[in-house]
Amino acid sequence: MIWFCFIPLIPYLAWLLWAALRYPVPLSYNARSLWQRKVSTICTGAAIAVVVGIFVVVLSLSQGISKAFVHSGRADQALVLRPNAKTELTSGIERDRVRILKAHPLVAQDAEGPLVSAECYVVKMLELADGTGGANVAVRGVEPAGIRMRDQVHLVKGRWFRSGLPELVVPRRMQGRFGDLEVGKRLPFAGMEWEIVGVFDAEGSAFDSEIWTDTVELMLACRRDAYSSMLVRLASPEKVDGFAQMVDSDKRLKLDVLRETEYYARQTEAGAPIRILGQLITVILTIGAIFAAMNTMYAAVSGRTSEIGTLRAIGYRRREILASFQWESILLCGLGGVLGVVSALWFNGIQTGTVNFDTFSDVSFAFTITPALMLQGVAFSVLMGILGGFFPAWRASRIPITEAMRSGV
Repeated sequence: MIWFCFIPLIPYLAWLLWAALRYPVPLSYNARSLWQRKVSTICTGAAIAVVVGIFVVVLSLSQGISKAFVHSGRADQALVLRPNAKTELTSGIERDRVRILKAHPLVAQDAEGPLVSAECYVVKMLELADGTGGANVAVRGVEPAGIRMRDQVHLVKGRWFRSGLPELVVPRRMQGRFGDLEVGKRLPFAGMEWEIVGVFDAEGSAFDSEIWTDTVELMLACRRDAYSSMLVRLASPEKVDGFAQMVDSDKRLKLDVLRETEYYARQTEAGAPIRILGQLITVILTIGAIFAAMNTMYAAVSGRTSEIGTLRAIGYRRREILASFQWESILLCGLGGVLGVVSALWFNGIQTGTVNFDTFSDVSFAFTITPALMLQGVAFSVLMGILGGFFPAWRASRIPITEAMRSGV
């Protein structure tokens, strides 16, 4: 995090704050100087704004992916997979094992029966709405209990699919990225025509990247003999570990059990390529922005040599000159940072997607810019101001009074 970069600077920042409170006159002089040098101030501020904007947008991508997966599971639910299977796509559970698990004594129940859902997970290629190509989309077959077990999933239009019929329910957020997903449309898949009968919203979780249907109908269409996974709810989060031990020790099952939250937390690795590329771009632009701030401050120092001499002559010491010019750099970069953060808000909520390389399916998510991310962006600009302004400020503080006064003659 950006905050760790400030730890070594804490003594220096404390001294800068003390200098600002103790000697306020040079700060007003520095603020007026920024206003008088409008062109260089605007150019440098714009460069900082671009870097900070990219920084915030990259972090918002990571935030959006994390939200999609971290908000997808419950701590009191477990996902049952084939041994050594990393994802549902590579897993398989035979029907006789499913029957055993549904009768397990630790399984929780509601008014409609056991909270267990045997599910089938496959992928299908869909064309993007903008016509630029296609992407693999996850299709999940669920049982009625599977719908009840996902509290974040709500039907917003139409109705849920009916068992035994080729019907689909699609996520609302996927409709904007893929074409022909409106209620009443038909989607060809696995040699059949599937009717879209409803639209759901999953509150930004991973289920917003999945099309849902009846699990038995999906298995028949895809000629599957085994389920992909089972979702099981226990009486409490503490029961999950005990359930996992019992399943592991039962020789009839030989299955792996993962806490649902743990399974989806692992899927956040889908955004690693985006984060790495974004961080690389940010580092390159940051170096450029620091040099831009440094160049601006050096130009400011060289053009105000006589003014620096006047400040020295009326009693301001070198360390006070250093602090005033350092604050000028921080103010310049801070203003650019605020502009960059405000500009980044334009991306907030925009829907996009990436590829989950474990399941080879599309992961839909939204740019998520939070107040914490905005604060990090401003802090990032302040850090650039400190780094970019220190050496010019140091040079200003070391100019001899006699040399500075002669330059004004």
